Parts: sequence; C-alpha cells; structure tokens
Amino acid sequence: MFASGKLVCTGAKTEKEAYEAVYKLKNILEENKLITYITTK
Repeated sequence: MFASGKLVCTGAKTEKEAYEAVYKLKNILEENKLITYITTK
C-alpha cells in the first residue's frame, strides 16, 4: 500500500482471489482504525 492510498495485490491466481485479498485487508485496516473515509457534502 502506498501513501497515495493505492494498492498492489500480487500472487492472486484469479480476479476473485484479488478481490478477496483486498476485502480482507480493508477489514483489518477498519478493525485497527487505520482506514479513513472522506465524505463530501
């Protein structure tokens, strides 16, 4: 994961595996309060 918020997922053999890996990472970041969502009005 880069400072820009972009992510590179390697090692997945299918697109589904890549999505699952990113989803798991998102959950870990949320659980540890390391992810921020910016909302606009």
